[in-house]
Amino acid sequence: MSLVTVSTPRLHRLSAPHIRHHEARQRGFTLLEMLLVLFLMALVASAGLMLTDGVEDQAKYDETKRRMAKIRTAIVGDPTRTVNGTPEISGFVADMGRLPNCLRELTEALDCAAPANPLTTSVFDDNSGLLAGWRGPYLALLPDGDGTLSIRDGYENDDGSVNFGWGFLNDGTQVQLQSFGLNSVADGATPVDDYPVGASVAAVTPLVNAFDYRVTFQNWGSVTIRFANTGTNPISISQNSLRLVLSFADDSQPNAIGTEESAPFPASNLNVPVNAVSVTVSNGQTLDVPTGTTLSGNTLSFTANDKLHFVDSGHDVTVTSGGSAEIPTGSTLTGLQVTIGSDGVVQLPTSTQLTLVSPFASLPNTMGHYSLSLVCNDPANPNAVDGKRYDGNCARYGTDAAPIAYTPINQPYLFRAAPRSSTVVPPSPLTWTIQQ
Repeated sequence: MSLVTVSTPRLHRLSAPHIRHHEARQRGFTLLEMLLVLFLMALVASAGLMLTDGVEDQAKYDETKRRMAKIRTAIVGDPTRTVNGTPEISGFVADMGRLPNCLRELTEALDCAAPANPLTTSVFDDNSGLLAGWRGPYLALLPDGDGTLSIRDGYENDDGSVNFGWGFLNDGTQVQLQSFGLNSVADGATPVDDYPVGASVAAVTPLVNAFDYRVTFQNWGSVTIRFANTGTNPISISQNSLRLVLSFADDSQPNAIGTEESAPFPASNLNVPVNAVSVTVSNGQTLDVPTGTTLSGNTLSFTANDKLHFVDSGHDVTVTSGGSAEIPTGSTLTGLQVTIGSDGVVQLPTSTQLTLVSPFASLPNTMGHYSLSLVCNDPANPNAVDGKRYDGNCARYGTDAAPIAYTPINQPYLFRAAPRSSTVVPPSPLTWTIQQ
């Protein structure tokens, strides 16, 4: 009989340290450990929030600066942009001839100085050839839910006023603008929350100053007008029948067009020969010449501003000191009279011209578009401009006629005045084309 051996599993005895380790693993974190973990999580979250807030505040600050730059461009345009090599003339000031009275004037044709009166919207002025008046909105804005256009700062402040929550000041010469920052309050003693920093709007750096829109007119003490007669017959200009008019944008005037006007001229009747400035003469014809005139060969030289009188044809040609005229061969000068020696022409170097001394009592000083025109003077209303551009004959239009249509012979002289640029000088001369 065989024996069967049965093996019994060996029981291992755990030591005390192993038992304590096992029990600790089963027990979990202590309260102190949990508090430490929560503290560390809160600290990380707080740091993240602080970093996020800083980024957001910087974004709002940068957006405020960007919007202020856009407002400045809306007022005086962008001087860095050029058209055909010259600074671009654009913005509220160029259209209206003044600074805005509030920011709302940049978004709608509302006169903040007189809310009951809308601003004159841009129209073409037939008299001056200028386009003036409000041409906004001057900012590309998306309307709010109620359809209104707002110019908020980067912090989205908007108090519902005509300045949309900005601090705005126009003292007549410059515009100052300030954002009241995150708390939308002018902090006064602690302006670190505002942009630009300043205890008040009046204390901040101007957004637009006089150098940004003012221009300088120079050498306008006299304006020389040259008449170019393209007709076939001399034209007589009656005494005091014309005015010289300088036109420009001025919101305070009808159609937003302001004017400076000369006194009526010429001082005496003026005769304008044909454009070739050569007058046909015949052998034996006589001419009365100004005092001091000399003859050398076939050239008459003048030492006075006066008239050359064609005795037999009955008309005059204005001559200037230092000027000259070519006359036919064989002509002679005796005293103040020339006797023509052969059939031919009297040739002058320029068309008839005259100089108006101090034509305007005052001159504008604002950037924009300008025009110079010769208009027919209205004797019944000597202190007003009737606007009919002179084309060689004022009588045929009547004093109450509408402005005559533009033709090549009565175009205004248009020019631009840009800030921080060269001074504005008059044309030398202003050539005005006429014909009978």
